[in-house]
Amino acid sequence: MLRRTAWNPRIWAFALIVLLLPAGATAQVANGELTGRVQDESGAPLPGVTLTATSPNLQGSRVVVSDSNGNYKIPLLPAGIYSVAYGLEGFATVVREININAGQSTRSDPVTMQLSAVSEEIVVTGELETISKGITGAATVEQVEVEELPVRRTLREAAMLAPGVHTTPLGTEEAPRVTISGAMSFENLFVMNGVVMNENLRGQAFDLFIEDAIQETTVSASGISAEYGRFTGGVVNAISKSGGNQFEGSVRVNLENDDWRGSNELSPDRKDDITDTLEATFGGYIVKDHAWFFGAGRDTETSEAQTTRAVTNIPFDRNDTEERIEFKATVSPNSNHSFVGSYFEIDETQNNQGSFTFLDLASLNNRTLPQEMAVLNYTGILTSEFFVEAQYSEREFLFEGSGSKTTDLLEGTLMRRNGTSHRWHSPTFCGAGPPRCPPEERSNENSLIKGSYFLSTAKAGTHDLVFGFDTFDDIRFAINRQTGSDYTVWADDIVVDDNNNIFSVLVPGATEIGYWAVFNEDLARPNNFTTNSLYINDTWQVNDKLSLNLGVRYDENDGQNGAGVTVADDSKISPRLGFSYDVKGDGDLTLHGGFATYVAGIANSQADQSSSGGAIGLFNSVYNGPAVNTGDDCLVNFNCVSTNDALAILFDWYFANGGLATPDGDISALVPLLLSISIPGLNTVVPDTVKSPSVDEISFGFNKRLGTKGLVRADLVYREWEDFYANRTSVDLGTVTDPDGLVELDLTHVGNFDDGLSREYIGLHTQFRYRFSDRFELAGNYAWSELEGNVNGETSGSGPVSTNGLQFQSEYIEARWHLPEGKLLDDQTHRLRVWGIYDILDTERHSLNVSLLQNFSSGTPYGAGEDIDPTPFVTNPGYVTLDNSRQYFFTARDAFRTDDIMSTDIAFNYAFHWQAFGRDLEVFVQPEVTNIFNEDGVIDVLGRTDSSGVGTARRVSSACPGGCQLFNPFTDTPVEGVHYALRNGFHDPQNENDFQPPRVFRVSVGFRF
Repeated sequence: MLRRTAWNPRIWAFALIVLLLPAGATAQVANGELTGRVQDESGAPLPGVTLTATSPNLQGSRVVVSDSNGNYKIPLLPAGIYSVAYGLEGFATVVREININAGQSTRSDPVTMQLSAVSEEIVVTGELETISKGITGAATVEQVEVEELPVRRTLREAAMLAPGVHTTPLGTEEAPRVTISGAMSFENLFVMNGVVMNENLRGQAFDLFIEDAIQETTVSASGISAEYGRFTGGVVNAISKSGGNQFEGSVRVNLENDDWRGSNELSPDRKDDITDTLEATFGGYIVKDHAWFFGAGRDTETSEAQTTRAVTNIPFDRNDTEERIEFKATVSPNSNHSFVGSYFEIDETQNNQGSFTFLDLASLNNRTLPQEMAVLNYTGILTSEFFVEAQYSEREFLFEGSGSKTTDLLEGTLMRRNGTSHRWHSPTFCGAGPPRCPPEERSNENSLIKGSYFLSTAKAGTHDLVFGFDTFDDIRFAINRQTGSDYTVWADDIVVDDNNNIFSVLVPGATEIGYWAVFNEDLARPNNFTTNSLYINDTWQVNDKLSLNLGVRYDENDGQNGAGVTVADDSKISPRLGFSYDVKGDGDLTLHGGFATYVAGIANSQADQSSSGGAIGLFNSVYNGPAVNTGDDCLVNFNCVSTNDALAILFDWYFANGGLATPDGDISALVPLLLSISIPGLNTVVPDTVKSPSVDEISFGFNKRLGTKGLVRADLVYREWEDFYANRTSVDLGTVTDPDGLVELDLTHVGNFDDGLSREYIGLHTQFRYRFSDRFELAGNYAWSELEGNVNGETSGSGPVSTNGLQFQSEYIEARWHLPEGKLLDDQTHRLRVWGIYDILDTERHSLNVSLLQNFSSGTPYGAGEDIDPTPFVTNPGYVTLDNSRQYFFTARDAFRTDDIMSTDIAFNYAFHWQAFGRDLEVFVQPEVTNIFNEDGVIDVLGRTDSSGVGTARRVSSACPGGCQLFNPFTDTPVEGVHYALRNGFHDPQNENDFQPPRVFRVSVGFRF
């Protein structure tokens, strides 16, 4: 993998190669193609027609000739707008403008050529739609349009302009997560210039791009070809700009100010400080039509007023400095062969960064996040029917200094609040540096080769065959210490005084001590989860009306955990079948549908659970020492023991009663206090293999042209998932003993156990685009959907998580209260985005347009659930250690919803144009305001997560009069106010980020040439 040092010859040699090579064609998944048919006025096929495709994005021109059946294919076209000339002696030349989108096969309507006694040219209406017309439900968002709209010009914002895409409640404004067609947010595929950009743990897209360098983004949400794999959601495919046959560039400064943001009731005082983000791009040629180059850079330093995440809302300033660079080059010795190299780098430093739901400033830390990405690509036209592509890429990401800088027993211990996600006293994870806490690496490597063959027949139509091999390595290395001291204490509650000092309440029997033991550090190595894939896909154009997609993909997993043990060794076959029927054969109305199976890549964190090399085990014990901060002197008068002093009391008792200080300590004395033990590779094992989750999809829909000015598309999508990640612990699995024979442990199997688990999605995805005139265009999308089941499958902090379903000590749960079905956290019934762009002024010197974006989205569901202890009501069938925390839903999981969200955004774009040195020059300014009316809908509340703010008999802070009573979950119906109580603020936001983003004003100024 790439390794970052002050001087890395490998990196700079690659950058030099990129600069000396040319830059035009893009990587494998970014190329498109054009197919179609040429006929005479009678409808008979016309062979021998010469098609010449030209574009500013293509080096030279691409020339093909229609075959004996009038069919043609122009392959390996970089995305962009093409002028395609159809010429044949004796016929008038026809010219069409056609938009080729990234990773899409575009079929042009049949071209009819007319006999002509004299040479003439007929220019017909272009086919410039960005809405897909075939089986794949896709939308292409061109960056030119994104720049005119009042949105941030990021990959996520572009994806949000497509139907079937929305942010999940698990994300934040700073780090949003998106779900596509009902999938968990980590099961989408993000690709930039052919390189997978997914972060290895939570699956979100890294910001390996420079906004002004993006050319377009295509989002595919259904009916996706067998060429794409390792996802169950959607594919977001972006490409960056390339050089050209003239020199072009830009400089942009984006100005923001924390004081230009609106506020809500929990907002901190705004900081009046203008921050600027500088972007620059430059591209051109070394040799016209043969060698292009492109480079871009981005530099920003931000300082923003924030608050702690809940309860205290303590203000602080977060500072972030970041530099990004991009190099891209392409060489084409001739029009049939092209070589491309791309390189990206990010250097980022975050100061006062907080993880998860932190309550105090002691939880903040400083860290650096270096990233690199490189790709080399070849495309070749070997014959008029046979084409090939090959590619190799690497991406590397490091966490450096992320977590507590001290390993002190008291200062480095993380405090957590039982029943909530609240954290305080020390940063999460260990950032003390090597050798104890080395940087964490999250990287990937990808190699692929792809071929395509175009077969045309007189009676059976055309076959556009695509086939290939793809090997993808997901790599992660971590000595994943959870805290600086290796200890976490789950306090029963907290007390917060008027100065926001936090005091920890330690209740005997309700407080827990977690020791995160790190095993076999000397055996630690990067894990490696490899997916080897074969695929073949045939787009069969039966006739001018009917097209079929016949595809299949084979994915084989070969995964080794951090100790080098194979834990993933399975395979799945994914059919991709579909049809498209042009009702009249003129492209006016097209019906389409299909069936597909999509297989996700292995979730790194789940498959690595059994690793014993540098892996984290957990010894979780009950605290039965002296009560701390439980009396009125603390609860009423705030005369409390500090957290450091409380921890000193706790650890004195803990070590006096057999507490562990090292992983190989004598745990025999601690056994009576243990609530649970997890030792990866010992009692947590993969018995056979971890499988990839998958989803089956059925889709139907239509496309309808709106005259010559617009297009509308609708897709009805149904999906059902299987092979969820889950753990199984049962008496029949037996027990194991630690190597010293001191303690017996229950055996837990890691794998995929679907018993009683479900997740289903149905959605209607609609999108439209209509140009009323040369000055005014309206576009948008609307999605209605339902996401039901009992598997959320991820959390805000951990990303993918195992679902302990009906097979985890099943004697102690019932599905009706532990795994009830209902609307899941990502369910959003309605989502609407409509935007219009109007050109107010367009003269030789001046241009001015205004854009308006209207957003509406339904609230998301949540229920009242909390952990209870069912162990007193069941006779232990033979478990060594019982899990005494089982989630109980006191209401339906979708009993409540957050607010519906409405937002109106506006942007103005003014530019002054002039000519100099034979070039078009432009100075521009773009002010924009989002959420003009400062709507403050609530998007998150204390009770939204499954483990929510509910008081039970286990919580002394509950609102039950005299304390909540125990109840038998198998026979009793709990009563609110008796057996449980919603905590104060259960339905309330906890910090300013729990509201929709407030009104924001920002402005960009720049220069283009």
